[in-house]
Amino acid sequence: MVLRVLGLKEEDTYGNLKTGVTEPDIYTRLSDGSFKLGDEAITYNDGSRMVQGARAGAIKPSGSTSFKLDLKRMAYYLKAFFDQYSFTAGNSGSPNIHKAWGSEGQDLTSFHAWATFDYFQKIIEGLLCESLKFEVSDEYMTGSAEWIYKNESFDEIDQSDYNIEKAITEGAIPLMFYDVNIELNNSALNGVVFTSFSFEGKNNLNQDATIGLGSRAPQRKARAQAREITMSIASYMSGESDFLNLLKLGEYGAVQTTPSGCSIGNVPLRVDINVCEDTAESMVMFFPKATINVEYSASESDEMEVTFNLTSLGTGDMSAFTAHSGETLPTLQDSDGNNIKTDCFCYLLSNTPEITKNVIEEDDDEDDEP
Repeated sequence: MVLRVLGLKEEDTYGNLKTGVTEPDIYTRLSDGSFKLGDEAITYNDGSRMVQGARAGAIKPSGSTSFKLDLKRMAYYLKAFFDQYSFTAGNSGSPNIHKAWGSEGQDLTSFHAWATFDYFQKIIEGLLCESLKFEVSDEYMTGSAEWIYKNESFDEIDQSDYNIEKAITEGAIPLMFYDVNIELNNSALNGVVFTSFSFEGKNNLNQDATIGLGSRAPQRKARAQAREITMSIASYMSGESDFLNLLKLGEYGAVQTTPSGCSIGNVPLRVDINVCEDTAESMVMFFPKATINVEYSASESDEMEVTFNLTSLGTGDMSAFTAHSGETLPTLQDSDGNNIKTDCFCYLLSNTPEITKNVIEEDDDEDDEP
């Protein structure tokens, strides 16, 4: 059995790679993976109790993948989900800087993908990220993604020849719960133990609008609609003043002891990921402004679990970011030096090269001879 993996390569144009490109840039080992055309037949009865006939329905290809997260592949998932991405090469051995953030762009980056299924691989064209989710509690940090795509082809695998080494990214370390730290409302909430964190983003791609008369399959690239980003953070009830003030903010819309007339609690959220064994690689996810509400209940004499649910807003900027001692403040500004508003900003330090379109070197003259 070959490794069950998903390979990704940014496309030159939607659904297309340049001639000669047959391999992805990176592979991710999959915990779960499925890609299907969604081409159910359309049947008809015409007054009979039995189906009298059927014709092929629309092709609406979609995929679902689950995996353990590491920072060497993270840039690909961030670029696939967000509409903005920039790269700065590191200097003098320092890691590269990958930035990804949300704006008003509706045109997402499309990828070619290679998904293996033991005896064959599907080569996916025009892969677009519908949703992305990260979760961590007391073990590995896991990720999952939902995809839509344009088309696929089937390629049998010779297991004796298949190079499984290409599926392994050297130095990739799966993230663990102790690699993740959280700051709510610009505070680490000393004395408070956060027990889980989840991030879920949805692009609400309009696949139906890509299929029209004259073709069963998608005819153009799907456009992203409203982006929804939600987070959930769990902890246990604490008597710390910072914790109680946060609870009041989530429950009453302000730090007070009675419900406010019309206020909604807003906080910045910062998530830091630092790999314990590799201090050169790290990532910050920053949500400048998010609504917050809180859930908790009492049960017997059990310790009370508290869940903070947040919805990210696109009305904040990096001015809300609190830099730590010795930390360089990530910037997100336009060409005129104005702060850009965003619902999420990701700042990744990694030796992962820039994610680019295909570049094909020209053949030598003698290679061009028949």
